Amino acid sequence: MKYPISTGQAARLLGVIEPRLAETVRRGKVWPPPPVLAGRRLWSREHVRQAAQYLGLLNQDLELTFNAEATRGE
Repeated sequence: MKYPISTGQAARLLGVIEPRLAETVRRGKVWPPPPVLAGRRLWSREHVRQAAQYLGLLNQDLELTFNAEATRGE
């Protein structure tokens, strides 16, 4: 997956709904918050990782996905 991604894409990746993911930003659990461009948040791999960790979704499979993407340069 090419980063940055939208909130919807990040939510699908993590298997949560967008409002739950957006709440991680409002609560300050993703820092620095993903930048906003044209009213849309742009999530980097690290932003998604932080949200997954806060939501208790960061497991070995997801970590392997992030590492594989980073290795491929995505």
